[in-house]
Formats: sequence, structure tokens, C-alpha cells
Amino acid sequence: MSGLGTRLWLYGAALATGSAFSILFTGETYDGADGGFGALSVVTVIAGHKALLPLLIAAAVAALVGSAGRWRFVLLLPATAAYTLVAVYGTDLFSVSGWQGFFRVIWGDVYGAANTMYVQPIPYDLAPGLFVVLVPLVMILVAFATSATLYEESPVISVAVLGLTIGVLSTISFEDGAGPFFAVFLVCAVGLFLSAGGAGSDGPGRPAVVGGAIVIALVLLVPRMPFSDETVSTGWIDWTRIGTGGTSRLGVQADVGDYLTAGREAELLRIRSSEPLLWRGGTMDYFDGVRWSDTTQAGADDGEEIARDVETRPVLQRVQVLNAQTDLIFGGYKIVRTSEYLATPNSDGSWSMDEPFEEGDPYEVLSEIPQPTAAQLRGAGSDYPSTVEEKFLQLPEDTPPVVSETANKIQRRYEPATPYDRARAIEQYLIYDGGFTYNLDVSYRRADKAVEEFLGEGKEGFCTQFSTSMALLLRDMNVPSRVVYGATSGEEVSEGEYLVRGSNMHTWVEAYFPGVGWYPFNPTPGFSMPDAMEANARRPELPLASGVQAAENSPDRSQLAQNRAQQQSREQNQDLANQDPTTGRSRESNIPAWPLFVLAPSLIVVAVPVSKRALLARGRPEDLYMDLTGRLRDVLPPNRSIVADSPALTPTERILLLAGAAGVEETPMRRFALAYSDHLYSASDRRDHVVSAYQDALQAYEGLPRWRRALGAVNPSSLVAQSRKYISAQKAQLGKVLRGRLRRNLRKRR
Repeated sequence: MSGLGTRLWLYGAALATGSAFSILFTGETYDGADGGFGALSVVTVIAGHKALLPLLIAAAVAALVGSAGRWRFVLLLPATAAYTLVAVYGTDLFSVSGWQGFFRVIWGDVYGAANTMYVQPIPYDLAPGLFVVLVPLVMILVAFATSATLYEESPVISVAVLGLTIGVLSTISFEDGAGPFFAVFLVCAVGLFLSAGGAGSDGPGRPAVVGGAIVIALVLLVPRMPFSDETVSTGWIDWTRIGTGGTSRLGVQADVGDYLTAGREAELLRIRSSEPLLWRGGTMDYFDGVRWSDTTQAGADDGEEIARDVETRPVLQRVQVLNAQTDLIFGGYKIVRTSEYLATPNSDGSWSMDEPFEEGDPYEVLSEIPQPTAAQLRGAGSDYPSTVEEKFLQLPEDTPPVVSETANKIQRRYEPATPYDRARAIEQYLIYDGGFTYNLDVSYRRADKAVEEFLGEGKEGFCTQFSTSMALLLRDMNVPSRVVYGATSGEEVSEGEYLVRGSNMHTWVEAYFPGVGWYPFNPTPGFSMPDAMEANARRPELPLASGVQAAENSPDRSQLAQNRAQQQSREQNQDLANQDPTTGRSRESNIPAWPLFVLAPSLIVVAVPVSKRALLARGRPEDLYMDLTGRLRDVLPPNRSIVADSPALTPTERILLLAGAAGVEETPMRRFALAYSDHLYSASDRRDHVVSAYQDALQAYEGLPRWRRALGAVNPSSLVAQSRKYISAQKAQLGKVLRGRLRRNLRKRR
């Protein structure tokens, strides 16, 4: 299947798919200037730091490699490596001293690419490591697709690989820019089917037409399939993400935005309490410059949670888990007792379970709410325990200068005399004086720059940006801090009963004061602390401090105000549903997981025929025998290939059994089996007659329908069978060696 028309349509589809990868990139380099690309690289010299042309050339090179006949799989690896290096580094790698330095440069760029995908949503800025990862992927896909049509005579496989790839790219980029590439691909795919199917006298074959229709339909439908979000679209596929219809999973490490995505209306908890509180789940204490994480360990010293001299207020809460699954015990700070005897207290005052709560599970907690006075907080000083200083004053080495600049600005503006006054000054600056706006429609595209942009020119965000900024500012001003994960009080559905939904998920801050313990602050505009949590040390009244959220947290407000607060919260969180909680950008463009769904299936599909070709490449009679039996096995349903698994069968019996089950002409198969058996049991080392018989048997095999051979090419059953046989032989050999050594040791002892 190598007519000129077929090749042209195939190459067109391949080039369109390779070029479509360019929609994953912006027109800017990640670090500015040359972005780390070589001065004489393809990206720099030919493409002018644009992604389209290098990827188009990669697809063209791969199409030529895939057309190289018997050498195609031999050439694939060196051609891919060579073009990738030329495209990304040009001649710069010749200036690197030694192989170790060579690989160190590449590894550093790949590591940087992983970090880029971690912190930056699509489209990515151009970076060398991203090209080192993606160019080989493009070339492997295109080479395999080209080979499938030209040599395996299966355009259905080619269009499936290319079409589903471009469909996935369209999905993960939310069809931003994929349209022109898809249009070209679709025309070429239809032309390929008609050209390939028309090679016979009867015109387009039914398998080609039916297969083409199915593949094209899949490509059209992938971005719109009901479960595309859970398979090939946004974000890390995180166990903390709330599902649209399933059980919500509540975890400390989760981004608040995950709970506000599809599950914002999910009813998570029902809590009966004499006081509305912030329902605390846990804390996060380590910041890597992008995200917070929890390093809490049972028995660790996180400082005195509540000092002995601080008054507390007991509050009993009865919690029922609704549409949620969590190993956290939610309750007011600080929980001192729970009805769950298997619960484990953590060093931050939170509690957790070994086995998660399921929907409908009830539990009780008793909380002692700290009631320090403002005088106690101001008199606490800064004599922190060493463990507290080490853990809760931690700042990343690359903390942006704007954090220190903002801290200095706050110090000059408010002149706070004590750590507590610094905390209140930061709170006032973020809520009112600093010009910040509570805005869900923000676009901090790079998470590693979000803090810098938020405190700098952006000044817009929601709870995650505000709590992160306050915690970092506190640490810069020598006040230990941690970010708290939990929920606001929720809707009071009846007296003393609160319904917590996904839209109530929230983060706030706790600061440490010696002789007092940890005390909470809520730096997000429109949110305040419930009365019971700041009874003796209230936040100073600010123009924006008694807004929407105050209505939610105060049971004494009118029902009208409460309903208005809930409605506003829901409207806000509908917008927040598509926001990444760290960057503030639409979550629909945060795509760290997409390589798994593009790369893994593609590599699996490509690896099977490549492995088979590699095993055959040596050309020994044993290799020819294994290849032929493998081909016959792979075109059979799994339950029918079992007939050839018996070790008692001779090579002739095994080949004839498989050929009969597959419906292949037996005469050439018998001739090959006899030639192979003659080779095994004769003293002659001549292979010509085995090779000649193999070629005749292969022609008989090619009499099977193309679709069966195509499916057989990607069926790994024969590889699995060979692996089992090899492992069994190695076990037997190892057992023989061990038994021999054991016998020798026994003889020596005698």
C-alpha cells in the first residue's frame, strides 16, 4: 500500500498532527531572551522561537523514517535523538565537556520541563526541556502511523493514532487553536481511506470505510464526551478532586478550588453546634514557592497549641458526613476529644483516621476554643521554640522580593510594636489599605509567579492568595505562621444546625504567640472570624470587614441578610468553579496530567510492534519461528490460542494448530515447520531453506484480512507468552544452579 496518492494523504495527516502540538505553546520563551535554546538550533535559527516549524519538521523527519522500509525501526531511535538535539541545542552541545556534562544539561532541562508543567498551565512558554520531551513523542507517533499504512497496510491504525492524538490535544487545550490542524487532518484522513481502500478492484473496502467513520467520529466527539474531564482534560487527576456526581473527598493537601469546581453544591457535612465556627480540617506548613503542603507528624513539636493561662470555651459538635469521604475530623479549633477511639491526634491540633469516613457516618467532637485577650497576645513577645522557628518561619530560597518589600512597607506604614500588631497590620493591609480586591476572575497564569503578581501589580484574588500572602508576610516579619484548611460555618438550616457545602471550603491563617499558642486570622476581604473564635481579641473594625461573610458567620443577623450572603457566595463560587486556586487562572487550562493520557497509550501502541520487530531483527531461525507463531497467536482470540501452549507439542504441531485455528493455508506453514525442525535436529548450520520457507509462510499469513493483521500487530499476547516462557526457563536454570551448589556444599561437609 505505497501508491503516491496514499503516501501524500498519509503524510498530510501526519504533518497536521505533528504541527498540532504547537498549540501547547505560547510565542514566548520561558526565561526570556533565547530561553536556553542553542544559538544555532532549529528553534532559534529557522523558527525564530516559535513552536510550529520545529514540530512540523519533526513530523516530516519521522514520516521519512517511517517510510524507510525494513530499516525504519532501526533508524527511528537515532533519527529522533539527532533531530531533537539539533532542534533544541544546535551546535551548543559540542561546547559541553564530556558525556557527563552532555547528559547533565539535558537532564536539567527535562527537570525544568517537569517543573514548568507543574507550575504553568497550557499554553506553555517555550523551554528546551519541553521540546526534549515532546519532539520524540511527535516523531514516534508519526513514524508508527506512517509504518502502519505503508507496511502493515492498515490505514485504520494510522488514522486512529493520529486522529485520537489530535483529538486529545484539542481537548486539553479546550480547542484553542486546534481547528485548522484538525480540518487539514480530517481532509487527509478521508483521502487516505479512499485512496487506500480504492487500491483494490472493488473500490474502498468496507473495513476501511467503517473504520474511518468510527475514528473520525471519535476525534470529533473526544472533546465533548461526558467523561472527558476525568480522562483527558484538566489538571492532575487528584484524589482530592470533587466529582460531579460521586462522593467528594476532603483532604488537607487539596486546593480549595478543587472543592469548588464540579462539587460546589455538594452537601458535605451537617454539623450541630451551639456556636457557628470555622470547621478546621488541618494545616499546611511548608511552602515550595508554588503550593503549600502538610508535613505534620504525630508527636512532633509544633509549639504549644493553647497555653495553660489562656481561657477556653468548650463547644460540643455532632457531625454527620454527607456526600463526602475523608480521613479528617472536622471541628472547631482546638479539638480535645472525639467519639472515634481510633482517631489519631496530630501535632497541629487536628485529628485524623486510618480509615476514612464514608457517607452517612456520624461522630462527635469536643472543642476548647481559645479565648486569649489582646493584652496576652501583645505581651507574647518573640521568644519562639527552636522547632517552631525552624518549621514555621521557613521561606523558599526563591521567595520573590515583593514579599520583603511589602513587609517593609507594612512595617513603615503601621509601625507595629509586637508580633500580634504585625499580624493585625498585615490583615488590615490585605483587607483594606493595600488596594486588594476579592475577585474570582483573575488570571495568574504561572503558579510560581502568582505571589509576586498578587502582591505586585495584580492585587486580585480569593482566599488562597490572601492566606498564602499573609502567611509569607508573617514569616518574613519573624512571626511563625501556617495556613489552615477547612470550611466556613455554612448555611444554618435550623437552629444550631449548619449545612456545609463545597462552596464553603476555605483557607485562613494561624500565627504562633509564645505563652498563648496558635491564634487564627482571616485575611480575605468579606470574611471574618465567628464571634466565639475572637471574643476577647477582635479584629479592629474595617470598612470591608463586616460584609458578606460576616452575615454568614453571625447567627444574630436577619434571615434575609443570611440568604443574601449565601446567594452571593454561590454566585461567586460558580465563577470560582473554573479557577485554579493557586494561580487564579481558569482551571481548564491547568494541564499537568495530559502527558499521561497522550504518551502512555501512544507508547503502549507503538511499543508492541516495535518490540516484535526488534526480536525478529537478528534473523535467526529461532527468531523466525517465534515471529511466525507469535503472528498466528496474536490474530486469535485469547481463549483459542491456548491450544498451542502445551510444552509437549513439537514445533510442527504447534504451528499447524495455530494456522488451523487462524484460518491460514497450512501447506506453507507445514513447509516452514519441517524446515525449522530440520534445522533443529541436523548438524548443518545452513539457514537459507528456513528463511525461504518463512517468507512463503508469511505470504500465506498475509492472506488474512488486513484488519485482523492490524489488530494482531498491536496485540501483546505473544510477547507475554514469550516473557512467561523466558521467566520460567530462568527460574528453572536458577533452581538447577542452586541445587548444584547445595549438593557441592553437602559433599564438602561430609
